[in-house]
Amino acid sequence: MKVLHIGKYYPPYRGGMETVLENLMTGLLDAGVQVQAIVSSEHSHDSTQIIKGLNTKNSGKLIRTARVGHINSQPMNLGLVNVVRRQIESFRPDLVHLHQPNPLAAFVWFLLKNFWRIDLPPLVVWHHADITRQKLGARLVSPLIGKCYGASLGICVSSASLAQSSSLLKVSGQQAEIIPFGIEGHPWLEIAPQRSGNFLFIGRLVPYKGLSVLLTALQLSGECKLDVVGEGPLLLELQNQVQQLGLSSRVFFHGSCEPAQLANLMSKARALILPSINESETFGLVQLEAMASGLAVIATRLNSGVAEVGVDGETCLLVPPNDSKSLAAAITTLIEDDDLTARLGQKARERFQQHYTREIMGNRVKKWYQELLDFPNQEGVS
Repeated sequence: MKVLHIGKYYPPYRGGMETVLENLMTGLLDAGVQVQAIVSSEHSHDSTQIIKGLNTKNSGKLIRTARVGHINSQPMNLGLVNVVRRQIESFRPDLVHLHQPNPLAAFVWFLLKNFWRIDLPPLVVWHHADITRQKLGARLVSPLIGKCYGASLGICVSSASLAQSSSLLKVSGQQAEIIPFGIEGHPWLEIAPQRSGNFLFIGRLVPYKGLSVLLTALQLSGECKLDVVGEGPLLLELQNQVQQLGLSSRVFFHGSCEPAQLANLMSKARALILPSINESETFGLVQLEAMASGLAVIATRLNSGVAEVGVDGETCLLVPPNDSKSLAAAITTLIEDDDLTARLGQKARERFQQHYTREIMGNRVKKWYQELLDFPNQEGVS
């Protein structure tokens, strides 16, 4: 089976979609699927590299197309349509897998389907999230993206909540396949958690991540300390809030951390806190890293995949979003109960190994591909 993926970026670019794509590509290679991926470069020139499965060393191709600029978070790649056309003609994939939101890629597919008239393989879509922050842009591009969704052979999402709440999926009229994200277990599974250090926040310093709410909760929850990993536009504002709340001796900003440094923080952390305040947080991949590391998680009960990753009271504690008092109470609970903290962490690691590894995701997606090819919905074939 051959599958061509079209994504937005690819690591070392940091982002949730990019992390998922990397783990999916390597997982599929290890599962015996031949894969290539087309993504945007961060530079003004094209490049090609070989990627390999981590276990089998099966190899695939990654093509980065020149970027001439970007609008909001959308890279502008003038040569994308020609790159996609050439790879379809040379690679001859059985499926093309489009990762959304990525309006330019949807536009390229629309052009190829309606104007180039080349022989196209069936299209499948991974719907990672609705466009929520650029509301005007979302209204402008939604009809185009919807056409791709309606013409696709199948759509998958990471959680039941996203499948139920997505406006784009409702328009498409298709029932989405639910395939949770998975990540590589190294180095997290090798960590021997001490659970005796500071609480840990990891994420972009942007409003929906809820760090401001967490800082207020920290002031209400005794003398515990917090390590903050991440960068973003709210850094100065959050540092000022720390000073105003008298938390300068208890909150430590580490900026962006390399994996080894992050693993060291994970090994010492009391628990991970994911205080996101709205459904812009569709899943929270950092939860998987913490669970694999044997850490308890405090997360918010959002109408998204965040609340589906763990099991409240078994692997995590869930609190209402934007509620500093409830968040403070959960923090206090883990401060005062060592046995509960350890038990949640142990169960979290077990749940990770059962549901959220890179290998499990790769095999699930391969099985989904095969089912679509064996029993295609002919009305959706593009």
